[in-house]
Amino acid sequence: MKVVVIGGSAAGLSAASQVRRLASDAQVVVLEKGRDLSYAACGMPYNLFFRDTPVEALYALSYDTIVNGRKIDYRLRSEVAAIDPMRQKVQVLDHVNGRVYEEGYDALVYATGNRPHRLDLPGFDDENVFYFKTLEDTRRTKEFLYERAPKTALLVGAGYTNLELADVLSNIKIRTVLLEKAPAILPAFCPAVREKVEEKLQEKGVEFFAGVDIYEKAGNVVKTSAGDFAAELVVAAVGVRPATEIFAAAGGLLGVASAASVNPYLRTNLPNVFAAGDCAEHYVRQLGRNGYMPLGPVANKQGRLAGSNLIHPDNMRRFSGIDQTAVFKFFDLTIGTSGLNERQLLGKDAAYATVIVDNDTRVAYPGGGRMRIVLFVEKGSGLLLGAQMIGQDVVAKRLDVLATAIYKGMTVFEIAELDLSYAPPYAPVWDPVLVAANQAIKMA
Repeated sequence: MKVVVIGGSAAGLSAASQVRRLASDAQVVVLEKGRDLSYAACGMPYNLFFRDTPVEALYALSYDTIVNGRKIDYRLRSEVAAIDPMRQKVQVLDHVNGRVYEEGYDALVYATGNRPHRLDLPGFDDENVFYFKTLEDTRRTKEFLYERAPKTALLVGAGYTNLELADVLSNIKIRTVLLEKAPAILPAFCPAVREKVEEKLQEKGVEFFAGVDIYEKAGNVVKTSAGDFAAELVVAAVGVRPATEIFAAAGGLLGVASAASVNPYLRTNLPNVFAAGDCAEHYVRQLGRNGYMPLGPVANKQGRLAGSNLIHPDNMRRFSGIDQTAVFKFFDLTIGTSGLNERQLLGKDAAYATVIVDNDTRVAYPGGGRMRIVLFVEKGSGLLLGAQMIGQDVVAKRLDVLATAIYKGMTVFEIAELDLSYAPPYAPVWDPVLVAANQAIKMA
């Protein structure tokens, strides 16, 4: 059996590795159009902080491990230009050797990821404008930072990436301004979380403007509806879109957010073609339908499952779906979410209560902090619908407790009875999760 994988990052390499585990005699070819191996993209902002740490340190595996250890035919700078689903062949542009060739397959995994929205405005193709989506973007940004030593930076878009970059750039003493087109920062989070983020921006001296339209960039000045901003470095992170052009041109059906439409087994409408990762839809359990939330853990899970299902077509497993769990660091704060957010709850016309609890993360032990837990609880049943957190110290692992509860469909009555670990270095005797659950019981 011959399996071709388009895209050599998280989903693609996971699919290829799973095929190799399950079918040692299969021929596995991975076609990656870039020059970099599969890498940990979430680590890119933090790599900027360490001048002498190469961006290649973010590679998930070495080339030798992939090719000689896992026996995968991994071809860099090999861009797929077209898919012929009837002949089961792909057309490949070999940028290393300057040739075009066809590669046949018995099964194909489409794992091309996504690409950034670009600002089609004057000046936003200048050399000091970066979109910070790929490892090559990180490489170029890092070279610019340490060769040009900019003193000012303008970040367009206030999503996870630019908030992480605001943290890093501020810590290397670059004056940073953050602009957001939406009327508020982090629109998927509730006001009780957003206000804490804005307080931290002010504390750290990062200027923030919401509801801003960008007009143009002229030299080192960006003209906007909020005024003109001088910036020697500009990063535009204004969202992404699935890289599905080749798939659609071959007759592939697109779904949510123009991602590749997949069934529960990650099959597409094209024969013997699966899709996984940031180019594909993601089933959202609580909504009962496909959505789009491109994150590394989802890509790896989908890639692994696609590899398994194409090897076992008569015994395929369903993708279990996601609960929209995500977390990121912002200075000394951790910000996370799991389950439904308020916009989704309002869309479902759900009867729910919102519970907000502030609590210490530890008591009578140094190194602790404060955290805020927000719970969205179904009225009557007490079912936990969603959770959001922001705070210092141990936040992410507490979020994982509630993510597990959402996965299992637990109520706040059950969560309040959880036997969570306690010792002064780690938690107060009443863990913040238990405090929030008990408070929610009064409102359920």
